[in-house]
Amino acid sequence: MTSRIPKLTGTAASAWLALAAPWVPASAQDTSPLRATLPPAALGVREAQTDDSPPADGESSLPHTVRDDPNSDPIFARPGRASCSLPGSPAFAETSPNPPEEKRSEKERPISYGVEIEINSGHADRGFVISDRPVAQPVAWVSSSVASFSVWSNLTLGETRDGSRPKILEMELTREHQWRKLTIGPAIRMFFYRDPLHGDRSRSIESWVYQSYDAGPFRLFTNHSVDALTYRGAYFGEAGIGFERRGSQKIEIGGSFATGWASSRFNDAYVGIAKSALNRISVEGWLTAYVKPHLYIAPTFEFSTIVDRAQRAELAQPTFFFVALTMGVEF
Repeated sequence: MTSRIPKLTGTAASAWLALAAPWVPASAQDTSPLRATLPPAALGVREAQTDDSPPADGESSLPHTVRDDPNSDPIFARPGRASCSLPGSPAFAETSPNPPEEKRSEKERPISYGVEIEINSGHADRGFVISDRPVAQPVAWVSSSVASFSVWSNLTLGETRDGSRPKILEMELTREHQWRKLTIGPAIRMFFYRDPLHGDRSRSIESWVYQSYDAGPFRLFTNHSVDALTYRGAYFGEAGIGFERRGSQKIEIGGSFATGWASSRFNDAYVGIAKSALNRISVEGWLTAYVKPHLYIAPTFEFSTIVDRAQRAELAQPTFFFVALTMGVEF
């Protein structure tokens, strides 16, 4: 397996759009410029454009995606959690939420599936705040020995400070490969953004590569994304270290530390600053309690801060601390 990042074009892109059609509100299928769909204030950018006119030459557009969201998102994640937080991505150790005595081998359990709901105090995508009000984030997934597929959504429960109410839908298809202690998972992610208060909408497709290495008591991970449609070539990468430990028969604790960087194309799209930079550092922690063999709850927290000075000057909220409570079932 090489480290080449897959790109989705032509027939493949058409197939994904056809697959997504039943899930997307009619308004989300508009193909107008993204700047016209969402003012930068949705991510806290100062002095945002407030009308719905298309972007002028040189003016930045603003993409909107999740899980990491991270919460991104990453190969290192608690059970049931996606890349930007989807369980469809190769999660940390790809653990089931079942206690050890309930776990089965892949041969005994060729297909797994589950649903999860998370109530979070806010939502950010790769360090940039999208919703500074509480959000509900349901997700459903199915996974087999061949691939994993997940559908994730972000529903903002109240009007944000900038007067928006973001709604996001994501679908991700991941194929995981393992060689001893190394795990690599190429993935394709499609996202749709909509703000019903302003009629704003956007969509795009990203290719991802999730990688992790089991280093004994810790796991080293790195994740990379490249936009393949609306912001073609916009790149974001991150690397970090994490751990997960079982405190008792039904309790697990975990955490991670990561740093992220981005290309000039990515930063221009998100913030309006066309320069590559070391964007942010982040810390996450979680505790997972298995209430029943297939049912779990998990309080979590995420701290993130933008470290690039030019970006911090443009953002209304360059640093955030979000807390969440998750409940999920997996079979």
